[in-house]
Amino acid sequence: MAAIQDILDAFAYYIGSGGYYEKKNGDARYLTRAVENFAANKGDANWTYMGKLCGVNPGQWCAMMVSTAVYEGCGSDKAAAKAAMWGVWPYTACNQLWEAAPEGMRHWSRYQRQTKGRAGSEYAPQPGDVIVFSDNGTIRSHTGMVYASDGSYVYTYEGNSGNMARKRSYSLGSGYIYGYVTLNLDGSGVPSGIAQFQRRLGVAADGVYGPVTKAAAIRAHQTYLNEAFGAELIVDGVWGPATYYATRSVQKGDEDEDVTVWQGLLYCAGQDPKGLDGSFGKNTEAATEAFQTAAALNPTGIADRYTWARMFGQSRPKHTTLKNGSRGAEVKYLQTLLTDHGYPLATDGAFGSLTEAAVRRFQRANGLEEDGVVGPLTWAALE
Repeated sequence: MAAIQDILDAFAYYIGSGGYYEKKNGDARYLTRAVENFAANKGDANWTYMGKLCGVNPGQWCAMMVSTAVYEGCGSDKAAAKAAMWGVWPYTACNQLWEAAPEGMRHWSRYQRQTKGRAGSEYAPQPGDVIVFSDNGTIRSHTGMVYASDGSYVYTYEGNSGNMARKRSYSLGSGYIYGYVTLNLDGSGVPSGIAQFQRRLGVAADGVYGPVTKAAAIRAHQTYLNEAFGAELIVDGVWGPATYYATRSVQKGDEDEDVTVWQGLLYCAGQDPKGLDGSFGKNTEAATEAFQTAAALNPTGIADRYTWARMFGQSRPKHTTLKNGSRGAEVKYLQTLLTDHGYPLATDGAFGSLTEAAVRRFQRANGLEEDGVVGPLTWAALE
């Protein structure tokens, strides 16, 4: 099993001080890793250490540099390097790895998703990911390896950058970035759905659903609700009434980041949505129904608020009695429920005359006392 840091260290070695020039000057010492003088290797011939190792001269040096780093990070074991690179070692052409990696291990860049309409959710590049570039947004033309990302930029090691190996950085929204490929470093094939989800959440990908993964999933859900609906939640990783009230259903046909979170949670619950692609299709619907059946819920295939709550081991919060003058997240929830029942309201969190009128109409239609006060019986009818 190769360690990410071993591979990155191998790549960093060739970058060294001033970069490793990838053209031979006739010195045989460049056929080993013991490069004494990086700059001295500058020349016109196309025979390189990476090309010698990969058996391709001339070749696409950027891809061969990635191959070299993976090979050396795997202890100079070609079989291990091949397993790590999804069967394509030596990686000698920039399009190979993207095509060989299985679904779920290929991640579209922000530019590709937002500008090219690629399906999927936001992916935070991880150290050790192979980054793939494109000059025109379609043809994969360059590659390298991620060594860090800070949420705004991705930082890379690259070969064949100005005919040398060097560090670069790019905005995560750069149109030059095609996507990222996660290496198969444990040699076991596609990581479990839980491990894939954990990688997306930025927590240890141990394949075990525990408190850390649960909190990270709630934070991702809360972040989405804030960004998509202005929920104004505290992103604390704690499932409480405010998060319950702000939660929106996800269902067949939806495509967004919250669907990805839901798919990851389905994996954590022992169900298989067949991917973390952010697209709620028939497989996610079937997995949702299976979870609901196991949890003794009505198997609608729709992940409504209560289904989300049960996923996190919670139930509905105990409601307070609301009336004209009440304010807050619970009022927003009430307004959303009334809207869902056909009494449209602005979800402003302020229980005023319009909300009271809607409550009275709902109570009248459902045979309840028409007092405009939302107590236990009205809550029960709404939910």
